[in-house]
Amino acid sequence: MLRCLTAFLCGLCVSCGAASAAAPPTVESVSPGAGRRGTEFTLTLAGARLTGPQELMLYSPGVVCTKVEGTSENEVVATLRAAADCRLGLHAFRLRTAGGASEVRTFRVTSFPVAPEADAHGDRTHAQVVPLNTTVAAVLDAGDTDFYAVELKKGQRLSAEVEGVRLGVEATDTVLTAYGPDGKQLAFADDTPLFRQDPFVSLVAPADGTYAVEVRDANRGGGDNHRYLLHIGTFPRPAAVYPAGAQAGTEVALRLFDAAGDRDAKLALPAAGTPFEFYPGDAGGTAPTPNPFRVSPFPNVNETEPNDDPAATKAAAAWPVAFNGIIEKAGDVDHFRFLAKKGDVIDVQAFAYRSGSPVDTVVAVFTAGGTLVAQNDDDETHDSRVVVVVPADGEYLVRVTDKRKQGGPAFIYRVELDRPQPGLTVFLPERVRKSQDRHVIAVPRGGRVTAFLGVRRDRVDGPVALTCGELPAGVKVGLGTVAAGEYLLPVVFEAAADAPIGGKLVPLTGTAGDATRPVTGGFAQELVMVRGPGDSGMHAVTLDKLAVVVIDPSPLALTLLPPAGPLAADGTLDVTVRVTRAKDFAEPVAVSFPCLPPGVEVPTTVTIPADKSEAVVTLVASPAADLGEWKLVAEAEVARPGRGDRDPLVVGMNGLGTPDAPPAGRGRRRKVIEGFTPVASEMRAVTLAAPPVKGAFAPAVVEQGKAVKVVLALEGVVPAGTFTAKLDGLPPRAAAQPVEVRGGAKQVEFVVTADATTPVGAHDALVCELAGTVGGQKVVYRVGRGGALKVDAPGAVKTDAAGKPLSPLDALRQQEKSK
Repeated sequence: MLRCLTAFLCGLCVSCGAASAAAPPTVESVSPGAGRRGTEFTLTLAGARLTGPQELMLYSPGVVCTKVEGTSENEVVATLRAAADCRLGLHAFRLRTAGGASEVRTFRVTSFPVAPEADAHGDRTHAQVVPLNTTVAAVLDAGDTDFYAVELKKGQRLSAEVEGVRLGVEATDTVLTAYGPDGKQLAFADDTPLFRQDPFVSLVAPADGTYAVEVRDANRGGGDNHRYLLHIGTFPRPAAVYPAGAQAGTEVALRLFDAAGDRDAKLALPAAGTPFEFYPGDAGGTAPTPNPFRVSPFPNVNETEPNDDPAATKAAAAWPVAFNGIIEKAGDVDHFRFLAKKGDVIDVQAFAYRSGSPVDTVVAVFTAGGTLVAQNDDDETHDSRVVVVVPADGEYLVRVTDKRKQGGPAFIYRVELDRPQPGLTVFLPERVRKSQDRHVIAVPRGGRVTAFLGVRRDRVDGPVALTCGELPAGVKVGLGTVAAGEYLLPVVFEAAADAPIGGKLVPLTGTAGDATRPVTGGFAQELVMVRGPGDSGMHAVTLDKLAVVVIDPSPLALTLLPPAGPLAADGTLDVTVRVTRAKDFAEPVAVSFPCLPPGVEVPTTVTIPADKSEAVVTLVASPAADLGEWKLVAEAEVARPGRGDRDPLVVGMNGLGTPDAPPAGRGRRRKVIEGFTPVASEMRAVTLAAPPVKGAFAPAVVEQGKAVKVVLALEGVVPAGTFTAKLDGLPPRAAAQPVEVRGGAKQVEFVVTADATTPVGAHDALVCELAGTVGGQKVVYRVGRGGALKVDAPGAVKTDAAGKPLSPLDALRQQEKSK
């Protein structure tokens, strides 16, 4: 498996007066964060390095950016137009400049007019009056409380919903309170099963009058970027929808659980494979955000009470099938019956947490006779999931319970029985933890950058071939195949010197299997936008394309010279890296190797001083290094003082190399800039091969204070030339001088001298290091690893007439003869 590492990019340093380096923009806030469908609206983006905005790269259709204008280096105003049929909900984008593309930010397209927050509305007396069915874009400053007022007639529905965490900016944990005309509290909500940290309330007005809604932070916190949207009006806001899904291409009867009273509705579903979101609507309007709803290719079976007792369950259903039910009261137990055959493999999966339900499901599968086959509480989705291998033909039971023994009308769930489906996902691994750094492929004109493409396999093995859609003009990349057993593929993106500054959102595809049964999957990058306690993800977005942009030229270019020959296992090979700097760029450069063959090590970084243009890097292969042909690429960035950081994708150097120290001879202070894009070398092939020569040490014994000849017999062919042989692994205070070995030699002889204090005993760590030059590059072969040298006390070593040490048995025989 390839091992990948990289230096963290924060805190990169260049000196005053250095050549400008392309640095991507960063967007810290988006205001107002929403626009109405079918209208033109503006978004104000605030951040850093926003000079020269060129476009918003939008991930979903239906919205176009008609104008983007920089008002300062820290602010951009973008004008957008949402089509009349634009998808409601969050839309992801990046701001692109000549320096790159920003991190992902989002805005919401709503069906309501968007109103700004008024000043001084911190109590009911000064509540901001808003029309019904309006979205208010606001900010919760520290300790802030916001009040809004609407006019209602008796019997009208009042619904209010906050989007705070779901905006993907901060962990804006709001609470929502509704007050009647008399000032009495009518409804309160903090966290909800449907929207987690985002609350909603819905009620029926008991009288004509002015109703107030209060929004505040749950912990009286807040800040200048704690933004939220308040949707307020007469729209329906069901807490639950039953059933929680249905078959594609059918019309389904629904029950909506709403404060205005439960009601029935009909819903026509699209054909299989068509994206679908359910926005409940009625005469009072349409909900501003959807209720989760599954669309599956197989039929529904809704529970029929009583079904607490397995004997009372209705006739068995054939699978694939979806069972739908409600844990209606505390302690409720539901059973469903299905038919299966021996050897069937069934993926039994619950949808409750993901449907916005409070049910904490426990799903169990039994034989008709009551024998437990399989059971599960929580999968990684917080819903139950278990794969069942059916032991025999017959009827089986699915039992659904709530782990906490709770229940209620909104405790809906759905359990799908389907065949386990093979799948592939292509993604970009996180190179900097809890950061979007390096999530954009920013290629300097005339330069190269590295990327690491990953694949997730689900019930599919073997190699995965990667392909991509159209790249920006002038950009190329050598995609290949992720080998079986691997999940990462290093690639190099390269832009021509005349490539136009621009960018594209590029689809990627992975294909596994053979031509008769291919398995394909697209790109899916999940980005956690808001994190909670314990590094948990409170809100995330999933991107279906990879952002690739062409940026201004870099002041650095890097070349990795081709290796002169193979790297031998248990040996070393020197390679040369060469840096080309722009004329006014005179900085030390840190070079690293972000992807190494297994069993190969290099120093974390190698610094090329400001007055040098190349460095030699030693590749060190362990005895167990994987033989074969591998890819090697180097990265260069501006050197920075202090310790080098580590990429979370790989373990460190085991002591080889030391972190870079601040460059010597610089009395001036160095100015820090962020966002410098590391550049890459060409991708080079390196071969890991068995060493051309092997060897074995003849056993040797030496007395303390004496010397002994140690002989290493060589097998194979020592390459042509002259090598220096050095004996390593000697016991303490024993020494041997290096000797010269010529190509074709059959043995190496060392003279080992033991000190009078060299420890007595057997020492089995001898190894011979053969160092020389092959093809103009320095190489080292380690031969005879594990050779033995025994150290005895003075007088303990017995020899024959030729002076050869005797074995203990031969020494005893000699002693007997001499008597």
